[in-house]
Amino acid sequence: MTAPLKRAAAAVLLAALVSSCSLGHPLGSKPAPSITTTDPVAPPLPPGRTGTPAAGLPDFGKVDGTDPAAVAQAALTAMWTVDTDIDTSLMDAEKRATPMFTAQRASGAASMAPRAQPGNVWNTWASHHAFTTVQARQSHEDGGPTGSPTTAYQRWVITVTPKGRDGWTAQPEIHVALVVLLRDDTTQPWRLDTLTLG
Repeated sequence: MTAPLKRAAAAVLLAALVSSCSLGHPLGSKPAPSITTTDPVAPPLPPGRTGTPAAGLPDFGKVDGTDPAAVAQAALTAMWTVDTDIDTSLMDAEKRATPMFTAQRASGAASMAPRAQPGNVWNTWASHHAFTTVQARQSHEDGGPTGSPTTAYQRWVITVTPKGRDGWTAQPEIHVALVVLLRDDTTQPWRLDTLTLG
């Protein structure tokens, strides 16, 4: 084969290789079939019924918004006050507490819909038609972050006691919560923004 023919053959082969690359697969082969998998997604649980838990709720209208501790206590009490006769999960209690939340936290709570069943503990409570009573106590420990006129850091101990309408009572659950409360400026009320269980 003469040099010009070799160059022409090489150019043809190069063009074929380039065009095969543009197809996304080697020359003469076919693309592998794509496999798409989807994990089954459980439908969200239905929301609870409208109503007030048997143990009652804080009167949010009477909470002193200038006192971050008063706001935190009301929010935490509402967040752990559940009633299995009207609630389908703990999220129902979270949503009832939104008047004491910042706009961002309230929006997140409103859009959340649990997709898993509440579990064995909830099922036990429900079998006794239980509701919870809640005591939220601020813990004043040294070493926490320093707040400001628009940010407050607090530590709370929350005691939750499930009580059945049939006379059954469970062991109290004790939670330690680190909360951050915010307000836009000193003329605005405090609102709970974040909560971390410690």
